[in-house]
Amino acid sequence: MDGLLLSGGIESTTLLYEHARTAHALFIDYGQRAARAERAAARGACARLAVPLTCLDARALSAGIAAPGLLRAHVPLAARNLFAVSLAANWALHHHARAILLGLQKDDRDHPEGRPATIQALEACLAALGVALLTPYAELTKREVVARGRALGIDYAATYSCLLGHRRPCGRCPQCRARQAVL
Repeated sequence: MDGLLLSGGIESTTLLYEHARTAHALFIDYGQRAARAERAAARGACARLAVPLTCLDARALSAGIAAPGLLRAHVPLAARNLFAVSLAANWALHHHARAILLGLQKDDRDHPEGRPATIQALEACLAALGVALLTPYAELTKREVVARGRALGIDYAATYSCLLGHRRPCGRCPQCRARQAVL
């Protein structure tokens, strides 16, 4: 069994479809505005595929870490992938999972937490604990991930990517713009 970090967005949902037989999905609410919509998308994908889902409530942890007013309003926690991978590693150790799957893709290299050196350091850290960090899309663009998902029959209208958490995606935040460019 592998732990799969599932945000309900394009990459993590595609990863879920590809690894449904061996994955246990993990959704982390770290205080992001879109948590409710992301969780609903994650639950829907897991229900369609009969994949178990654990929802971790980390709002109090991230609230104690984040400095008010220093971060952009739509990103309440800097290095959120590092935070999520850390929680997922703890989950993996408790559940004897062999790996954590992360839907990081090539376009994520624009952010410090998505750069190869950061991912390599995370991989080494988790390997020392006996857990692999797998990023199968690290060399694929978002467009290439979508092509893989379409081949699997994924309905991307059931995913959620808006960082602002609106009922309908805003169309203006970085995630909405990236989504619009590939769908």
